[in-house]
Parts: sequence; structure tokens; C-alpha cells
Amino acid sequence: MAVYLVTGAAGFIGANYVHLLLEWEPDAQVIAVDYLGVAGNRANLDPVRDRITFEQTDIADFEAMDALYRRYRPDHVVNFAAESHNDRAILAPSAFMRSNALGAQVMVECSRLHPVRSHLHVSTIEVYGELPAEARWFTERSPLNAKTPYSAAKAAGDQMVRAYMATYPDMNIRLTHCANNFGPYQLPEKLIPLAVTNVLRGRKIPVYGDGLQSRDWLHVADHCAAVHRVLHAELDPIPAAAATDPGLLPIFDISARHEVSNLDIATLVVTELGLDPEEWIEHVPDRPNHDRRYVIDPVKLETELGWRPTREFAPEMAATVAWYRDHRDWWEAILADKGELGIDWSQLPAGTS
Repeated sequence: MAVYLVTGAAGFIGANYVHLLLEWEPDAQVIAVDYLGVAGNRANLDPVRDRITFEQTDIADFEAMDALYRRYRPDHVVNFAAESHNDRAILAPSAFMRSNALGAQVMVECSRLHPVRSHLHVSTIEVYGELPAEARWFTERSPLNAKTPYSAAKAAGDQMVRAYMATYPDMNIRLTHCANNFGPYQLPEKLIPLAVTNVLRGRKIPVYGDGLQSRDWLHVADHCAAVHRVLHAELDPIPAAAATDPGLLPIFDISARHEVSNLDIATLVVTELGLDPEEWIEHVPDRPNHDRRYVIDPVKLETELGWRPTREFAPEMAATVAWYRDHRDWWEAILADKGELGIDWSQLPAGTS
């Protein structure tokens, strides 16, 4: 019986992974770790609560994580834990640096001191920054060029993970970057659940600026399947040439090659709810330093590991809107606990203009 230690397990992607993992491996022992910050929600794990061991622990606390490794002796580690909202990172960047950079280092260090069969660090497309106008997409060879506090903290974590890969090649570390995810259990501060929950409460959808910021969209179940594929892949040793070519490191970019603008996402949500987009979408002041476009190419993952997305965008968007419509108790409880999650950038805090 394999032991999985999954961090960020009460968050959006982590919870979906735990649910799917227990479908794929019903006998797995799952240690679900989350410190239950802004993005963590214990209720996300309610459907599987009797089949997991939950630990409320901060991944940046070395002593606490070291104790968990000693207690459970995990075979596989998947680190989803991260502060992940660009808007909140602008207001409170220090918390993002702690979780996304220090937390990443603590996790790989624990896996070094207590060897595991595989350790996967989950990162984001945003570490590459904004896609140049002349470029088609980012790849694993693209330089890290993060420009927001959130993505810079994730890039710092990436750099530490890459350093462990190179310095401790026997550790069997892997790293992934993913496109924007959508699906159930996403905190209603992100675009799709924010849009649905606003409309269902009789509020308009706020679209930043002209709304033409373009994103690469990936269903969370496809992302989780890719993560599991990478975690268990039999990979060759890291070659010496990887010292100057990051494309040779065990790094895999995950995308469904489906690019949609923020304005089109808002329009799809309103249309799916049977309403008129012109009446339910409003353009609001843009947040500072907003990336205009980013897209990644998953060809390495497809050719080397044989992964392909299986979820079609249109029906899954419809299913996602329906999930939030049908799970009003879930998101109303979050809003009652955490308060309103949207940020009005027309009232800029000091230092962000």
C-alpha cells in the first residue's frame, strides 16, 4: 500500500487530486496536509474524509514537516501547497514568499532527509512571465521571468527545486507547470467561480480593463491526471547537459492548448446561466502589472510520457458553471467565513499604483 503525502490538499487542485487518487488507487494511504489559510477549505475533502489522514500543518515549518515525514514515511510526495492569487499577493507579498519559496525548499529538504520514491513540485505557467508578442508559447526551456509577487515567489520555489535536482540527482524530483485550471472546488476569488457566484447573487461580473487578457485553460481533472503520470513516470537520469539546458531536467508543462480571453470566459458564464452578457458584465480598473497573455506547449509531456487531455472545454465549462450553481451551500459558507474575495482596484492601496 503506497503512502502519499499531498500538501495543499484542502485547496482547489489538491482536493481534486486527492479525490481522483483514491479512485485510481483505492488502497492508497493518503496524508492530506494543509494549513487552512485563505485558499484552504476543509470541506473540499468531505467526500473522502473517512479515507484520508488530515494534518493541519504549514509546509514552511521545517520541524513540523520533518515530524510528519518521520511519522508517516511517505512513498510519494506531491506539493500543491501555495498561495496562488495575484490580487492578494499585491496586497500581502510576504505570505506568498513564505509558502511558495520557503515552503518549496522545506519540502524538498524533508524528502532529501527522509528519502521518498518520487517528489513532485507543482508550479505554474506564470513563472515564465508575459509571453512576448512574437512568441507562440512558453516551453520548459523558457527563462523564468516572473513579474508579479505571486509568480516571483513561485519562480523562487522553482529555482530551489531545480537546484535540488542538480545537486542531489538521486532524489527523483519532478516539477510541473500548469495552465489556468477550472473545475469544482475552486475558491470564488478566481475568475470563473467569482463570475458564477456574483451572478447568482445578482451582481455583475467585474472584468479587469478591456478583458482581453488571454489565458491557457485546463480542466483540473486533466491536470491531476498529468501530475499522477509525471509522479510515476520512469525517467532517465538527469544528463550533464541539463546544467545549461533546463529542457533536459525532469520538468513538464501541462496544457490543453485552449486559449480564451477573460472577457470570453465571463461571457460564457453569463450565457450558460441564460442571461444577457451586456447586462451582467462590467469593466473595472485593471490590477497593477497584469500579465497580458501566457500559453504553454505540452509537447514534451505528450511525446515523452504519452499524456493527452481528455476533457473538452465547452462541455466542461458548462458542467463547472452547473457545479457552482448546484453547490450554493458550499460557496456561501466560504463567503460567510472569509468575507468578500474580490478586490476593487479603483481604491488602490498605498504603494500599488
